[in-house]
Parts: sequence; structure tokens; C-alpha cells
Amino acid sequence: MTFRPFLAGLLLSALTLDVAAADPVPRPVGQDKPAGGGKGKARGQAERTCALTVTWWEDPVLPEGESLELGVQGDREVTPIHPNTMSLGGTFLYEGPANVTVVRKAMVPNPNGKPDAKPVEGWLPFAQFTLGEADTESVAIMFASEGAKKVAVRSFNFDVSNLPFGGFGIMNFSKSRILCNMGGKVFSIPPAGRTLSPHSSTKREVVNFFMGITDADGVQKLIYRAPLILSEKNRRLYFVLENPDPNAPNRFSIHALAQYVGAHRTIESLRTQGEPPRREETAPVPSPDPAPEAPKNGSAKPKAA
Repeated sequence: MTFRPFLAGLLLSALTLDVAAADPVPRPVGQDKPAGGGKGKARGQAERTCALTVTWWEDPVLPEGESLELGVQGDREVTPIHPNTMSLGGTFLYEGPANVTVVRKAMVPNPNGKPDAKPVEGWLPFAQFTLGEADTESVAIMFASEGAKKVAVRSFNFDVSNLPFGGFGIMNFSKSRILCNMGGKVFSIPPAGRTLSPHSSTKREVVNFFMGITDADGVQKLIYRAPLILSEKNRRLYFVLENPDPNAPNRFSIHALAQYVGAHRTIESLRTQGEPPRREETAPVPSPDPAPEAPKNGSAKPKAA
């Protein structure tokens, strides 16, 4: 077992999430219907509308020859997704229930109900998570175990009002209070808490950044240091994990999600992206004057003046 998967397991236990285990008899999800049956709602009537990004905390370890083809069930259809590891690419417009269902393509019973009918390709429920009412831009991180037989999902509100460009946020999944110093400005993050940096850059700059803790004996220890390149064109979300073994060589681990403004997608930009290009209206071009009719054979030619 490597250190990174071990930390992922620690994070899973810290999140206290409901793990979506494989259903012994999973029921297919209709491609043209919302999960759970019923007709799809008209556009604009979805329970949640969100610019949604789905990513893996780390790539799941699958049996040889097995692959995952995933999608997200919306009100009207399944949107195929191709999540990378800790990546903010592939944002799409989600319109559907607050309880989001990630689905997996598989062979399912033929819907015609005949006993000798061959299975057909369809979607099965894979994992679930919930979007809050204010989650108009959300990032969902999937944590897999047992070869993706068990998957838990944690979603984060990534709206610019919650995580502005030019700054960064820190999620503290440790049991220790994290002390931070960014360019001389000191702030802290409580255990299992989240804090935004007190400084938001409006131009490109480099600041020295330190993270530390105060042990039970009152001694302050440095756990992370790095020069940060801040800019109004990027933003980051850091995750701090703690190994429960105080003698472990790597007691703390820090991971980050980063996004540049050029890759930022909103509900409005995604809707515009899906619309056909507008035809530009141009002034009508006047028809050319008809050419003078050529004299017919045998007709008199005009005399020279």
C-alpha cells in the first residue's frame, strides 16, 4: 500500500460520507428519464442547475481488462463524463435533482421483458452526492476503494464568491489547528474547517507561504513551506491530511486543485457554448446594373460622332 492511497482512506473516514456500494441487483437508469422514473422536467424547472465538474481523488485500481465509462444522470438525459485525477477540466451544465447520481455504463436486462432477450447496454447507478441550493459552480471529488466497488463523493462549492480568483482556500481534514503565514499575514484553520486566504491578488506576485501546527507540548512545527505565485488569473483549493501516527515520516500531506481563469466555466457560459452561432445580419448587396444589350447580327452599328 502506498502512502497516497493510505491518506485517501484517512480522508474518506474524516469526511464521514455515505459510501455508495455496488447494489447486488442494480436497476438501470433511463437515459431519457431522471433516476427514479418519471418524465423529465422542462428546462428551467430543474431542482438544481449547476456548472459541475467531477474528478477522481486518485485513479481507481481496476481489475485487468476492466474499464469505467461514467456519466451523470440529469432531468432529461445522461451526460457522459471522463474524470481525470484532481483536475478541474470537463465542466458541464447539470440540470437535475439535488441528489446527483453518477452512473456507469454496463449490460442491463432487456427492457422488452422477454425471458430469452439478450441484455442491452445501459446505465447503472454508481455513486451519489448532494448539491446545495447555493451550489451554482461545484466540484465533486470521487474516492474509490476495493477496485471502485465502493465510491464516496464529496462536493465543494467552487463559486467565485466562495473562492475568488487571486486567492486560495484551505480544507483542513486533520485534527490539528493549522497556523498559516502568507507574506507576513497570519491566519489559522480549525480542525475539520475551511478558511480563505486573507489576501487576494490583483496582479502577479510571489509570496512566501508557511503552514505549521502547535503540538500538545506547545512546540510549533513547520509542516509546509513554499513560495506561492499568486495572480488574478488563478485560484487554488488546498487539502491538508494528517496521518494518525505521530511518528510517521510524512505526518501531513498537502494536495491542491488549481484553476486558471481561461478554464473557468459558469452556467451562463455553458449555455452560450451550447447555442448555435448567430447569423450576422449584413446589408443587402445591390444588384449590378444590367450590361447593355449587344447589337444583333445585321443591325446597324452606331455611327461615330
